[in-house]
Amino acid sequence: MQFPKASWRNSLITGTLALGLIGAAATANAADYAGTAYVAGMGGHFAKAVFKIDPKAETPIIIEELDKIDIGDGKTHPFHDARIDDKDRNTIYWSTYKPDASANNSYHYGKTDLKSGNVVIDKTFPVPANTLSTKAGYCASAQTKDYFMPISMNKPGYITIIDKKTMEAKHNVFLQGTEADIKGGIKYTHGVNSPDMKEILVTLNEANVAPDDKELGDVIGKMHMFVLDSKALEQGKVKVLRKGVADGNFKKTVSFRQYYSPDGKYIANATGDILFIVDAKTLKTVSSVTMANLEETHDAIFTPDSKYVIITTRTKAVLPGCKDPERPADGEWRMDGQLRLFDVTAKKMIGKASSTCLKCHDEQLGTDESAPHAILCGLDVNWAAKGAKKK
Repeated sequence: MQFPKASWRNSLITGTLALGLIGAAATANAADYAGTAYVAGMGGHFAKAVFKIDPKAETPIIIEELDKIDIGDGKTHPFHDARIDDKDRNTIYWSTYKPDASANNSYHYGKTDLKSGNVVIDKTFPVPANTLSTKAGYCASAQTKDYFMPISMNKPGYITIIDKKTMEAKHNVFLQGTEADIKGGIKYTHGVNSPDMKEILVTLNEANVAPDDKELGDVIGKMHMFVLDSKALEQGKVKVLRKGVADGNFKKTVSFRQYYSPDGKYIANATGDILFIVDAKTLKTVSSVTMANLEETHDAIFTPDSKYVIITTRTKAVLPGCKDPERPADGEWRMDGQLRLFDVTAKKMIGKASSTCLKCHDEQLGTDESAPHAILCGLDVNWAAKGAKKK
């Protein structure tokens, strides 16, 4: 469903919330976090969300303004991941989640100018010949100074290496047969770059089906982490610097999206039922928190001072008349996209969640049985400098 821009400003129809860092040297005080998030959605547009954070407030994350930036529509350009350029903060890269039937079943990738809102480049590339499943496409990404690297959840998963200057796709890098091959079934591949962009974290969810089975199967709760050398990856090669495994729950714990802390010490890994904080050097779990019964986390990004983590959740909002609010049946709940704040030192969630979707959805689409679920996934922000005035 498409909305005119004027009415959409009051509606947040999202598939992914992407928040990026202003730079490794960015700083902010606890009561002075603010920024603009660019939210990639299955409708083919970014939500442009201006927000602020006060960790001491009852509801610490406050969304103040909404707008949108189109890259296409829901049929041609459904997309999850977004990546703001590390140096040029007015350029955002993107790649699509589903192949476009009108473009010979190819994926789109490109970049958009955030000042004008215009698509600068929109290119296509075909699904690799050895792909067994395209049920899920690009969701995460990494970058270096010269390359944008969207990461595909296809089976088998792969990393596409794209030259930022020419926007030409140079390589599709598969992990099977390399040092990062777990020699088992995989359901969903994700990853992200370190703040200095010298390494790329890749996460693989081990599944209970064979690698050559076209079905994705179920995750077994074992999340493999490989840290790759960025320079080698730029050349289409896999060089593993270190590796680790985090254990979760069968069928429930799925490594979705991650971010390094700006100081490079930790990795926040959103895995559905658990938020993990991982030591970036040892890849050992430092802390973890289990999500509430009706919440599922899909992304986690640190504040510029590395003290807090913003997480996205898909939360079941219970409808009036539900017989058991702890276990709502189908038809007794609607999915809402929410943001929560995690205190890294205290190792706990703080304050109440902020809804980014249903309040606006209800105004635009109503609340009857035909009203759709509202789903977000990931988080990239241009953080405002301390004391900056909102334009």
